[in-house]
Amino acid sequence: MLLQSGVYGFVSGTLDSGDSLALSCAGFAAATVLFNAVLLVRRLRGTGRGSGAATGPGATGLLLAMNVVTAVTFLSFYASLTWVPATLATGVETAVGPAVLALLGLAGRGRRASRQGWCAAGGLVLLGIALAHRFTEGGAFGPGLVAGLGLALAAGVGAPVLALVSAELGRRGVDPVYVTAHRFHLTYLASGVLLLTVGGPSGDGTGRLPGLLFTGVLAVTLPLFWLQTGLQRTDPMVAMVLLTTLPGITYLAECAFHGSFDAVSLALICALVVVALWYVRVSAKAAPAPDAGQAPGGSAESGASSSSVASTSSPSPAPSSSPTSSETFQV
Repeated sequence: MLLQSGVYGFVSGTLDSGDSLALSCAGFAAATVLFNAVLLVRRLRGTGRGSGAATGPGATGLLLAMNVVTAVTFLSFYASLTWVPATLATGVETAVGPAVLALLGLAGRGRRASRQGWCAAGGLVLLGIALAHRFTEGGAFGPGLVAGLGLALAAGVGAPVLALVSAELGRRGVDPVYVTAHRFHLTYLASGVLLLTVGGPSGDGTGRLPGLLFTGVLAVTLPLFWLQTGLQRTDPMVAMVLLTTLPGITYLAECAFHGSFDAVSLALICALVVVALWYVRVSAKAAPAPDAGQAPGGSAESGASSSSVASTSSPSPAPSSSPTSSETFQV
């Protein structure tokens, strides 16, 4: 998150629609190439896991769903940067995530949110609205702003779905390297088609390609692999609440790179972080003690048994409770 939000702050206000799509295409294609190369090297060295252990039972359908949701979520977010500041986009996206996840729990998708979870979700939504109002105050409320906010909201709906699918993939013992190698196919293809439609990046596209590729690796390839690994080992609500710290880091990066600063916006972002840390703290306290047979290093916050943490070194998942129940995603 630190790396991703820092790059968001760096590119904020510098992208048009073509640049945004070029950044998406470069970052997601680089992730696919890099992690497929890692899988190939593992296979050649004989150190990789068998195909059944790498994919897990029923993982193909989950990966197909993940391709669709990933494309919608990330293309919406990067497109929103064309019309709204990165801090506002990340603030709106992350603020609505816990509330969407709590509503999905009511619908039987994932674990039901606790009372503290609902309080945190409600508080984060209110702070997200206040942040959006602060950034749009005195500005022209035109079609571009509405489009940017709408795309950020779409990304905010998709992010908790990705967290649920990631938790289920972790429960089934799917290797995060395998997930990262195969979850972005639709994203880079869609961004490439859209990039051709809008005529490519602005200015000298060929000369800027190395810079866009490097930025894509920093903003997409590396942080999303680490994030994927974390999401497969963490309770989805805890993960989504922690993601609300993104706008704070993004705003600090924007201030550092572009020189802007607003004390009220920073205070609202700090409040987002405080609510997030409060929820993680109470969630950890409320988690049941691990069983005597639980492997060391299990996640205390998840409140689930060690098999739900989905150690990537395990050849196959053991049946047990999980942050996302086994009935959540039947594929």
